[in-house]
Amino acid sequence: MFRTLILSAALAALAGFGPALAQDAAPTPAPEDWGVALAQDARAFHDVILDSHPGPVDAGNPGFTPHLKAGLATALERARTADSYEDWYFALQEYAASFNDGHLSLTNWAGMGHQWTADWPGFLTGLRTGPDGERHEVVFSRDPAAPPEGAVLIGCDGRQAEDLAAEIIGRGSGRWSLPSRRATFAATLFVDQHNPWVQRAEQCEFRVGTETRRYALAWRPLPNAVRDEGFAAARSPRHTAPIELRGWSGGQWIGLGGFNGDPASADGMALTALQAAVEARADEIRQAPAVVFDLRGNSGGSSAWINALATSLWGEAVVNARAPESEAVDWRPSDKNIAQLEEYKVLMASNPELVAWLTTAAEGMQAARAEGRPLWREPDEDEAVAAPPAGPSPMKARTWVLTDSGCASACLDAVDLLKALGATQVGQETSGDTAYMELREEPLPGGRVVARIPMKVYRGRPRGDNETHVPAHEWTGALSDTAGIEAWIAGLDAAAAER
Repeated sequence: MFRTLILSAALAALAGFGPALAQDAAPTPAPEDWGVALAQDARAFHDVILDSHPGPVDAGNPGFTPHLKAGLATALERARTADSYEDWYFALQEYAASFNDGHLSLTNWAGMGHQWTADWPGFLTGLRTGPDGERHEVVFSRDPAAPPEGAVLIGCDGRQAEDLAAEIIGRGSGRWSLPSRRATFAATLFVDQHNPWVQRAEQCEFRVGTETRRYALAWRPLPNAVRDEGFAAARSPRHTAPIELRGWSGGQWIGLGGFNGDPASADGMALTALQAAVEARADEIRQAPAVVFDLRGNSGGSSAWINALATSLWGEAVVNARAPESEAVDWRPSDKNIAQLEEYKVLMASNPELVAWLTTAAEGMQAARAEGRPLWREPDEDEAVAAPPAGPSPMKARTWVLTDSGCASACLDAVDLLKALGATQVGQETSGDTAYMELREEPLPGGRVVARIPMKVYRGRPRGDNETHVPAHEWTGALSDTAGIEAWIAGLDAAAAER
């Protein structure tokens, strides 16, 4: 079995409105020349990927390096005319998003005194689904002359609705093929954040009832309060489940709203306590009518948490026999990646087993680098040990795994494992990720933004790149409606018990 280490929780991209800004004690000053700053940061982002990401030396992904180079060329061309924060930010964000990999990103954008503003045409749309597929529907309006609520977008300026959304939003958010991404960011279609690299809509057609009507959009400033009210109408916000073990009407409820890999973090301490509680009450949990693993709000971190919980309940033999397995794991042995593993040894000093493995990995990567090998293959911990027979599962409870659209990284690993162990997925369709994993962060030299770079690649992972988990039963209500969700799952479980 291959080990997933620690790392990162969720990767936030645009967060719907402007970047996630760094909270520095000493604010980074604005550059004298935004074009120079864009060129410097684009080259630095390119260089750290070239140095430490598995992609440039991945024989299974020959298109990676040409894409890396083409993205840099586009950013450098834009740097010739860049003269604002927006020019700098959106060019870099599009470069990062173009890889369609939630694990390869830019974050901690320095504010540099910039104040984000936006315009809107008096209405906002949200993504709705039905028998005819997705549609961009007006869900919020403050202008009687604008298309009314319920109107469905046909297209703007010769661009069909789906093409318009892909150009205006998808290029900056990335992974636009994922329904979860489209649902999350669709509300920004008619929010102009002054991105100079896209063309905002001016003349649009909407279907209003049985009629087709044309509207000339009247763009005006969008107040923050109105924006927030509109976004609330357009999409269901995420809800983070508490990390806890508790009873509910159907049996036992295990809340797993985060998988932070740092045991000293708030989530880490809560997860440690949860693990102890599950171990102490394992027999009771196994005999419950139903157990729900609640992953609402979980965006990733360390899959070690779910592996430990599953082992406590199903037993090591059953988990090893059923867990989805990749064929191999290759690491990029750069100096900075090796240094990152050394830092993890300090962070995880309380876990001697993990420290021993990190030592093996760091030494293996050092040897590969000294010998000029582009990748170091992680040893399979179980390949030399015959797996014992799994036997019958001790877990008697019917199991359910509750997901939302933000479930990514280690959260997806949890769904992989729980479904392999027999759980039924309910809730929302998850996000997706690629086989490039295990992040480290590196501030770019200008001090304006931080790169997040994967260090390893899975080979032959059963779940494909950006493949999502689709629930057997979809929840369409508010994610924060825990009581409603419990009643809904109770009904599903009662039906399952009769089969």
